[in-house]
Amino acid sequence: MCCAVPLEDVEIEVPVESLDVSGEPTRREYTAKVERMERLSESVIRLWLALPGGQRIDFAAGQYINIILDDGARRAFSFANAPHDNALIELHVRLIPGGRWTTHVFTAMQVGDEVRFEAPIGRFTLHAGARPILLIAGATGFAPIKSIVEDAFHRGVQRPLQLYWGVRDPRDLYLLELAERWQREHANFKVVPVLSEPDPALGWSGRTGLVHEAMLADHADLSGFEVYVCGSVQMVDSAVPAFLKQGLGADACFSDAFTPNAQ
Repeated sequence: MCCAVPLEDVEIEVPVESLDVSGEPTRREYTAKVERMERLSESVIRLWLALPGGQRIDFAAGQYINIILDDGARRAFSFANAPHDNALIELHVRLIPGGRWTTHVFTAMQVGDEVRFEAPIGRFTLHAGARPILLIAGATGFAPIKSIVEDAFHRGVQRPLQLYWGVRDPRDLYLLELAERWQREHANFKVVPVLSEPDPALGWSGRTGLVHEAMLADHADLSGFEVYVCGSVQMVDSAVPAFLKQGLGADACFSDAFTPNAQ
């Protein structure tokens, strides 16, 4: 439609059967099996789910799924794989003390177990444009960022991409080698790891402090950027007002906040 100019009044019909009231694609319920598990750190497991019969889900980079527990409760986890690489669903599961599902993943889950979920959900997706992109991830907020970045590479996006990844401990940078490989292989990508509580005994020589403050220190004027931030509610609530104060347009700030659920 961006290439068509109407010469007179027109009526446009949109089939709404595939939409819910929010305007998002209708989510469906699925049952998958655990295909592989990989311990990435003491507190993070990478999980791959396979749908029966080679079935695949169409989703946008940055969206998430809702794991459905036996009592109907939901737990949200972002797609960590890019949409073009969707033979399996990749999730990054961080252990939440007392968390029902995350504790199960770490203590009892085995390859072959069934997992029920609904998908796709969410609007934390990369927008078209020409502005350079700043990405801020807190802990496993890296998962949707990974999906977005790999999708951007696949689609040939040439806009500058700079990722600030904030964690407490360097061992929580569970896929830093992957991000550093992106940096070597793609001239338009850069990663900046940031530790909020570095242990002097570990000899960390990189950036320290709050991750969004590290980004603000590097970019005094955000008026020409797009910013995507994913992490805890506390991080997002602190970061977004600071970004806007430093010149970021409200229409150029996109966020996805999550609250760990220990029930």
